[in-house]
Amino acid sequence: MPDALIIHQFWDTIMATRFSVIVEAPADDAGRVCAVAEEAFLEIRRLESLLSRFIEDGEISQINRLRHGETIIVSPETHRCLELARQAKRMTQGHFDAAYLSEGVSHEGEAFALLSRPFQVVSLAESLQIDLGGIGKGFALEQVREIFVRYGYTKAMLCADGSTIFALDPPHDAKGWPVQWEFQVLELANESISCSGKTVRGEHIFDTRKREYVTIRDRVYVRTPSPALADALSTAAMTMSKDGFNEFLSEWEIDCFGYFPK
Repeated sequence: MPDALIIHQFWDTIMATRFSVIVEAPADDAGRVCAVAEEAFLEIRRLESLLSRFIEDGEISQINRLRHGETIIVSPETHRCLELARQAKRMTQGHFDAAYLSEGVSHEGEAFALLSRPFQVVSLAESLQIDLGGIGKGFALEQVREIFVRYGYTKAMLCADGSTIFALDPPHDAKGWPVQWEFQVLELANESISCSGKTVRGEHIFDTRKREYVTIRDRVYVRTPSPALADALSTAAMTMSKDGFNEFLSEWEIDCFGYFPK
């Protein structure tokens, strides 16, 4: 008779965020699942050491010290996160911009360029300032997925503060992991959902184009395969005009809901 499946849950505070891991696995696997969760948390801490602009010797801090035209070799993880940040900027027409704090940006509007073999970042700004806060936590969830896949625990759900959720394979005999959003229960499987809003923290989202703390709507939910993009896109959608928001949804076929205009 197979071992009974139970829910194992773990959490830790990293990146000023409460990360939680929920895994469905046999009861007898408790010790092993705990070790895998701990490995995932250690990986998130390692990513924080690379991606946080507040860690002096981290790669983002080193990038932010580059002068115009200077280049630095970075890890594949930093390079990939910056690629996703540039993708989010293109998708949102600049409403998400990890380098919005930069000054003296090139006339093309790009503050940095990415090169491969080896992975490199080139400064295109007089003062390059990158802040991955709007995409880094989702990226961390995306990266640690591989740890659970490697050990065979794919029936899992990974969360960053409850605002970004990444569901892997669904639990036994279920279509997906049940997640309560607003007044409905969603079933998530191999996808992510992220929420941005001002109900809890008030007007705290920065409009990178107007350069002020202002939002057009109260709350936005974005559902995509990538938790990194879900995190970035939900933040960006908070500052889009009604027409811009509709154009964004039409062009990218983003599953976005819970949109409440003022």
